[in-house]
Amino acid sequence: MEPQEQIYMNVEELGVVCSTAGGGTGTIPVRTDVVAREETETWSCSKVATLCLGLLCFLLLVIVIGVSALYNKQVHQLSRVLANYTAEKHQLLVRYQNLTDERDQLQTSFNRVMENTGTCPNGWRRFGCKCYYFSTTLGSWPNSKQQCSNQRADLVIINSRQEMEFLNQLGAHLKFWIGLSQTPSQSMWVWTDGTSLGTAHWQNGIPIYYQHYRTQSCAAFNSFQAGGFEQTVKSWSMEQCTQYLRWVCEREADMPL
Repeated sequence: MEPQEQIYMNVEELGVVCSTAGGGTGTIPVRTDVVAREETETWSCSKVATLCLGLLCFLLLVIVIGVSALYNKQVHQLSRVLANYTAEKHQLLVRYQNLTDERDQLQTSFNRVMENTGTCPNGWRRFGCKCYYFSTTLGSWPNSKQQCSNQRADLVIINSRQEMEFLNQLGAHLKFWIGLSQTPSQSMWVWTDGTSLGTAHWQNGIPIYYQHYRTQSCAAFNSFQAGGFEQTVKSWSMEQCTQYLRWVCEREADMPL
């Protein structure tokens, strides 16, 4: 056979082979096993991602439920503690009110007992356990002190706010001697019982001691405006003991035998 004829024969055989392999359509077939594997891998990744997302959502739900339960528990405990504190506060208020009422009742009973216990001489006014006498005449401080001593009393010694207010009413808006004077050295103020001055109610502030005065000074009570105790800080004044003023004597009430 000639070489040229052999070439044509090989080409024809090749065409027959290709036609047979292509199914008579003239196209080259695609390998479906590779595509199927890729699709399977893609589907597997999607399933894993979906599963992970579902687990994450489940975990978040569990956490939210747990936090909510813990919050509700804490709120319940705090509410119970608050309720206990409120109940205790109410009990304390009730006890305080009861003690206040009891104190007022005791004070009322004490005042009634004191009113019915002890007597004062004629012309004297009673306040608490003491009797007070407001003079109708004038005298110097030493003379007033002596007049009180003659009646088993002494010039009044002021110890409380209530006594200040009582004297303000008793004095009928006048100036009168009280039992307070300078020491002979003029270095300090003392009451007639020898006690030193504590709380003071000077009219113009603390008196200035003038050493060139030959005589010591004494204290007088000046009536103040009623309705406010703050005015009592201006109720005392420093006077020359030789001045003539009224006075107030003070003594213990006479107790029955």
